[in-house]
Parts: sequence; structure tokens; C-alpha cells
Amino acid sequence: MNSLIFLAVLCIIYYCIYKWYPDYLQEKYHYYFGGFITVYLFVIYMFTYENEFMYKVFKNVYDTSRQPLYSFNAHNSNSQLYNELNMNTDIRSLLSQKQNSRCAQCQNVIMNNDIIHYKLKYLVPLQRGGKNEINNLGLVCPNCMF
Repeated sequence: MNSLIFLAVLCIIYYCIYKWYPDYLQEKYHYYFGGFITVYLFVIYMFTYENEFMYKVFKNVYDTSRQPLYSFNAHNSNSQLYNELNMNTDIRSLLSQKQNSRCAQCQNVIMNNDIIHYKLKYLVPLQRGGKNEINNLGLVCPNCMF
């Protein structure tokens, strides 16, 4: 109820400003104010009558904001892909320890359960004279791979 009273007072103030200073408010401000009123009424409706839905939306936003960015990488549960990603787990864990559990490029933290999503990359590419050795390999997150 307080929100509707606030909206009514806001409309009265807008009307008084328009009545006393008609040259001050251009026509575009009428559209802006009308859009604001529409959005405001929609939000009031959602919080009043769709309370459970709004609770779920804000809970999902809250839960998502508390998760680290690297956990949003999609994982396909296809067994062939899963086995392909796990081929170099020993090398990945060794490189992770060598890099202090950080991405070689962006320094994001590498979690042990997400290590299968990280890629092996040459620190100095072979085309530029890099050697095909484990010392020339780095573990990078999927975002840095591109």
C-alpha cells in the first residue's frame, strides 16, 4: 500500500511541475515517466502476487553470484568426451601444482574438481621455437584458450 501511495504522490508532483512549468518538461519526459510508471506497477504486481516466483529468481541470482566464474563451464556427460578430457589428468594435476593452482595466463584459481575442463597449452608455441617438453606446457582455463 505504501508503494501505491508513493506512486500517487510522485504522479501529483510530476503533474504540478508540468502544470506550473510546461516548457520545462519536453514530450520525451512524458514517455520516460510513463515507462517508469509501467515498470513500477509491474514490479509491484510481481512482488505482491508472484511472491514465490520472485523469491526463486532472487535466490538463483544470489546463488549464482556466490559461485566462482570457472564453475559455469558446461560439462557434457557424454562418456567418450569425459574419457577424452580425463586422458591427461596426471599431467594436469602436475602442472596445477607447478603453477600453484593458477591458470598460466589469467591467474584464475584452478579447483581440483574442475581440472578436467582446463587445457594444456604450450607456453612458447612450437612454431616459434618452443620445445615439446613438459617444462614448455601450461595449464590454462577454457576462457584463455581462445
